[in-house]
Amino acid sequence: GSATSTATATATATATATSHAPKRRAKKGNYRFVVTAIGLPLKEKERWLQRYRGEVQRVADSMREWGSEADHELVSWVNKKVEDDTTGLRSDRMPPQEVVLSAREKMMLQRLDSGVLKSHDGSMRINVLQIRFALLQGLNQRLRHILPYVDLSTGLEYRMGHKLRRLGYCIFYDLKMDLLDTALRFTAQNSGNIPLNLDHQKKTLSSDCGNRDPGVSQCVFVQAFQQTQHVQASQLRLSEPAGRIFSVSFVNEAGIDAGGVYREAMTEIVTDLHSPEFSLMILCPNGVHKINNNMDKYIPNPRSSSPLAIQMLEFVGKLMGISLRTKATLPFNFPSYVWKGVLGQPLNATDLEGTDAYLVQSLNALTDAKMTASDFDLVYGGEVTFTTTSSNGDTVDLVPGGERVAVTYDRRNEYVGLVYAWRLHELDRQVAAMRRGLGCVVPLRLLQLFTWQQAEELVAGKPDVDLEDLKRHTEYRGFRPTDPAIVYFWRAMEGLNMDERSQFIRFVWGRSRLPLKGRPWPQTFKIQRQGGVGDETLPVTHTCFFSIELPDYSTEEILKTRLLTAITYGVGGILNG
Repeated sequence: GSATSTATATATATATATSHAPKRRAKKGNYRFVVTAIGLPLKEKERWLQRYRGEVQRVADSMREWGSEADHELVSWVNKKVEDDTTGLRSDRMPPQEVVLSAREKMMLQRLDSGVLKSHDGSMRINVLQIRFALLQGLNQRLRHILPYVDLSTGLEYRMGHKLRRLGYCIFYDLKMDLLDTALRFTAQNSGNIPLNLDHQKKTLSSDCGNRDPGVSQCVFVQAFQQTQHVQASQLRLSEPAGRIFSVSFVNEAGIDAGGVYREAMTEIVTDLHSPEFSLMILCPNGVHKINNNMDKYIPNPRSSSPLAIQMLEFVGKLMGISLRTKATLPFNFPSYVWKGVLGQPLNATDLEGTDAYLVQSLNALTDAKMTASDFDLVYGGEVTFTTTSSNGDTVDLVPGGERVAVTYDRRNEYVGLVYAWRLHELDRQVAAMRRGLGCVVPLRLLQLFTWQQAEELVAGKPDVDLEDLKRHTEYRGFRPTDPAIVYFWRAMEGLNMDERSQFIRFVWGRSRLPLKGRPWPQTFKIQRQGGVGDETLPVTHTCFFSIELPDYSTEEILKTRLLTAITYGVGGILNG
């Protein structure tokens, strides 16, 4: 059985009042069950368990077949059901009978066993999927009480805290969020507005001069870093949705910071990290080679190892913490390699493939089991040496004098192991700095229970703009939802690609991503009529109030043209509130 099943069964068994079912001697890596019949008088419990002794054993056997991937899929399905529910459903109170997959879900979630076991007398139909959910639900119900007392930061593998960190995907999302929200409230500080004075002219001049290195660049990120170096970490622990850590002004630019200027500044600070004009971070090799997925993801530059660069990467972590605490969903665009590293989770070949698919494909070809020694010599013939390239293209020796040591057929597996060992740890120092910065602002001990995908959403939100969710949080002033201009507007939005939709959100709100689905919105989106103007007029936004003044355009084509013009040339330049 998997580690998942071991911890789940153990936690359930040890915390449940028990009547004993038949037990097998536990094999190495397996477990045994202690089963109780709930809701029956004591004597009836014993009779029931004896009567269905065989069925209990069959269910126990079926549970042993579950692996971590299946549990991950089941918990993700439960999390999605709770997120989409509008009646206040909680995962720990959901009846197991409600765990029913649609035909489409059965096709997509093929690891989940939806089979039914029948009792010997035909009186019961036992749904294996629902039993597994009940087992996980029992685990989560007990964890709710004990997790606050568990040392989750321990590095000792035999301790419960270490095991629970590895099993974070088995803990329901709403339970983790309850614990995290409580911790954020208790560690929050009444922070004053920290002044931040940013200069776009200085940024442009620095870029024109080719100043890309952290020591010389004057991009907005560097300006913010320089002005906040002496700020205490406790001053960054604000836990109010839409709360503002900084009081922002732009040199020689009009704008009263009622929220919009702050959001625009924070978005630009993070956007500067994901730019070829600043070398603290670099586009991952997949983006450079334009292959596979994650072509738009950034990773720390292996050359960012100076004391100044490490301090800047700690500042990146602090910004991530601010984004999580204030639910700002700032657009950090990192691959799993970085997110898992920040959470302290081990990396594997899949994470490396997510940043450098070409390298992983090459290593797989090199160790092809069908390749003979003669095939190897024919294809590689001394051309491969004990070197590899780092993420930024630099050549690295894997052994002393590696460039002069040829990889032979007999040593190819050794070579591949050395490459993986290097590439999976080449950014340890940089990612550790980001982790330290994040840990200054948010409680890492609880954040480590989240999967890397969940942590990414908590910090950066989702890049996709859900128009249905946006509509649910929209109010109209001077328009009715059925007016032609409003119908044209939503049709135009549906015709935009995701990048254009993100630009629109930034144009009207100063941030490029919406709040997470199911979480409170600090403001509703407002569409108000712009009176006394014609088709030639562009829409006007007030980012402080998440609102757009929309002329009553006569056609959908005109509206879409004016809207695209506004979001293309207005982002970052129009700050009306």
